[in-house]
Amino acid sequence: MIAEFLVLLGSVFFLIAAVGIIRLPDLMARLHAGTKAASLGVILLLGAAAIRFHDLGSLVMIALTLALVFLTAPLGSHVIAKRVVKSDAPSIGPKE
Repeated sequence: MIAEFLVLLGSVFFLIAAVGIIRLPDLMARLHAGTKAASLGVILLLGAAAIRFHDLGSLVMIALTLALVFLTAPLGSHVIAKRVVKSDAPSIGPKE
């Protein structure tokens, strides 16, 4: 039952990330919403998988997946933000 609750809560955070990406006004806020909420959603879903599957192989895969998400998600959003700022793209701020 705890694993099912974590899956539901993780899905809610993915929904929040999707709504934030669509509704927020500028690129930096969209990157923040996508990275933070989606990372928390992945944590909750992998936590549910860790509760559900108790064997060592599954736990190792879950730990490696968590490490990969924590290394790539912030790094990817930082690189995207840096490139957009350097390019002086007009899509940084809100639409007028």
